[in-house]
Amino acid sequence: MKNINYILLCLLLVLASCKKDKEGFEEKLLMNVDYMEVSSKTNAYSFEVLSNTTIGVETDADWILLDTTAYEKGKRRIGFSTVTNAEDERSGTISVRINQDESRQVLVVQESGKVPVFYVTVDGTGDGKSWNTPTDLNTAIEKATTNSTIYLAEGVYKPSKTIRNGDASEESDYTFEISKNITLIGGFAEDALPGAKPNAALYKTILDGQLASGKEAFHTVTITAALDTESKVHLEGLTIRGGHATDRSTNTTISSVKYSRGHGGGLLIANARVYLRQVEITDNKASNAKGTVGFAAGMYVFAGADVTMEDSKVNGNTNSSNNGGGVWVADATLTAYHCQFNDNYAKGTAGGIHGYPNANIYLYDSEVMNNSNTSYGAGVYMRENSNAVLVNCLIVGNKSTSANGGGGVMQYGGTKVDIISSTITGNEVVGPGGGVYRRDKVNNLTVVNSIISGNKQAATSKDVDAHTDNVTVIPSIKNSVTGASTYGDAGTVVAGAVFAPSSMLNAEFLPIGTNNPALTYGLTGTSLGAIGQGYNPQLDKRIEKDINGEPRTGTFMGAKVK
Repeated sequence: MKNINYILLCLLLVLASCKKDKEGFEEKLLMNVDYMEVSSKTNAYSFEVLSNTTIGVETDADWILLDTTAYEKGKRRIGFSTVTNAEDERSGTISVRINQDESRQVLVVQESGKVPVFYVTVDGTGDGKSWNTPTDLNTAIEKATTNSTIYLAEGVYKPSKTIRNGDASEESDYTFEISKNITLIGGFAEDALPGAKPNAALYKTILDGQLASGKEAFHTVTITAALDTESKVHLEGLTIRGGHATDRSTNTTISSVKYSRGHGGGLLIANARVYLRQVEITDNKASNAKGTVGFAAGMYVFAGADVTMEDSKVNGNTNSSNNGGGVWVADATLTAYHCQFNDNYAKGTAGGIHGYPNANIYLYDSEVMNNSNTSYGAGVYMRENSNAVLVNCLIVGNKSTSANGGGGVMQYGGTKVDIISSTITGNEVVGPGGGVYRRDKVNNLTVVNSIISGNKQAATSKDVDAHTDNVTVIPSIKNSVTGASTYGDAGTVVAGAVFAPSSMLNAEFLPIGTNNPALTYGLTGTSLGAIGQGYNPQLDKRIEKDINGEPRTGTFMGAKVK
């Protein structure tokens, strides 16, 4: 409704300016904001105004620094920055004026610079200052300031607040909205005492989008915090479940970013730095239950967000109607260390991980296993100017029932994928390229110290294959095996060095047996480290070890050396 009113006001402004000849010129000023909450730290902000005459700007607060005090007529973005606040919450006003009588004000509220800590239980009613007087999660999130920490005791927490600018009459718009760069750490005992340490495995702390009414939240958790180079959102020791992304044609606009109801059933992240540690995103859904089919049942990352995951899981999420089972990264970056992206399903493309468009994905020591779908890219699907680097990864057991191709890794529409010290086996696709498949535009593929063999594909295809539009784009394959062939340091096939996956790769995906080229033509950790330094940005030092942190002292290919 706000957008419709704004458009109508714009039309009135145009009509009013057209009356100049008949009735005299009428000056008009339109704004779509009158209130802003800002961080306690120094940062830059802006809002839009529309006027048919020159604009003057002033403020009554010395901590609000205006970019300029005068703007030309038209649609303008009023910019300002704030001075760091070390004290209590404070407010100031920005006045936008076009003449003596016509002005609008924006109330700017800056959060307290004091950094409180909160203790939370499911039924907490206290002030949250200790485990003896815990508060509830909604109160803690609301009162937290930048860099605050919230400690959560075990139990099941359900959202009960509408997302900012959402529809209060739509219960599925309930979500745990993280709008500030704060830390949430779960895994504490229900009867925790001062000094207690978290144990996420023992004391399950669950954020559940399955509401008491039986309805499901569009997103169990939504991160709307502003991008900050010095602070981030930190989630740890939490299970996120029960979300149901649907009705992709509708959205909620927050700080000019549109958060689609149909993206990210478990976790939706935009334009923020986020760190996830020991977070499990599971048993979330996407469907067409309420309208246009949703994308990404588990997690959707977009709009410039930069997400780092460690020791976390995106497992067992289901999209029953369309694309994206586990994770979807769009115009954003995901870096994962020792994570799992397993057992997800999409009735469409991208069962496990989807990068589309303009995504950058770095996976270290991670699993992409047993995902399934009905179209392109059952395991990892990179599309439209997206890039991926897969280091020490197991990409195993992913299946697609489609003839389109791409069981383990799929490239489409001008992408770049580097596969380093990884094992891609046991993937199955009705079409071509059970291991890796490339099609449409130029898709660059680099394979180093890896095993891509033992996958199932169409009889006329092979483990690493390309559509006719990519046949002339020759991949770089060194110190690796693909199918039965072994590639040496020069990137050419080594005569007589034949790899047989059924006898040379055991059930734990470790290369074994005599005369196994995967044991003799690979690279040491030192050599791999040197390769990693040639990337921009340089690859993590984990490249020098295997998926389990074992040193690469020998010449083993693949994700495991022991």
